[in-house]
Amino acid sequence: MIASKFGIGQQVRHSLLGYLGVIVDIDPEYSLDEPEPDELAANDELRMLPWYHVVMEDEDGQPVHTYLAEAQLSGEPSEEHPEQPSMDELARTIRQQLQAPRLRN
Repeated sequence: MIASKFGIGQQVRHSLLGYLGVIVDIDPEYSLDEPEPDELAANDELRMLPWYHVVMEDEDGQPVHTYLAEAQLSGEPSEEHPEQPSMDELARTIRQQLQAPRLRN
């Protein structure tokens, strides 16, 4: 079993670019099409570690879905980001949905 460093609904930062994002899904290993030789996912070791579906904002404040390796992310200690309140709200909403009781038919 592979343990992931981050969880769904957690806020993270892109280690190199510094962008704030929210984890919306986790794959235990790289699960997209075969990567190009120049892509990060071409590294066999990184491909076998967890990969994350992350929502970030572009320069215009529009949500962007990206797929990142665990090595590309760092944890975000703060839950409040006045410069990007939509990322804070997305993280809160996802965490609330994960904690809400499920109703059965």
